[in-house]
Amino acid sequence: MKKILLFDDEEAIRMLYEDELLEEGYDVISSGDASQWMELIREHCPDVVLMDRKMGKLDGLEVLHKIGDQFPGLPLILCTAYLSHVSEKDEAGAICYASKSYDLKDLKMKIKAAVEVKTVT
Repeated sequence: MKKILLFDDEEAIRMLYEDELLEEGYDVISSGDASQWMELIREHCPDVVLMDRKMGKLDGLEVLHKIGDQFPGLPLILCTAYLSHVSEKDEAGAICYASKSYDLKDLKMKIKAAVEVKTVT
């Protein structure tokens, strides 16, 4: 079973994502606090990390870049309600973007693709 580590400070979003991703057959570990990202990644060895763009005082994009530096090859997906704010500079990293929505079709496709790429490499 593929494992997803989810960071989002909105409990309702975390619960929605957890339920939907569990139904898809993923093992989901979630946290409302991304400050412990290193420990959670080392402890759970996820196949994909999902992160909200704004996490209280933390900038999800900054955290994802740090994760990418520490764990190269780990698929990272930034969930944001503001895709128009994603710059070309941000897209230069190996980070996938998904629109934060209650319709998770796009997110599920990106997770599936990320898991498949990781499995092949």
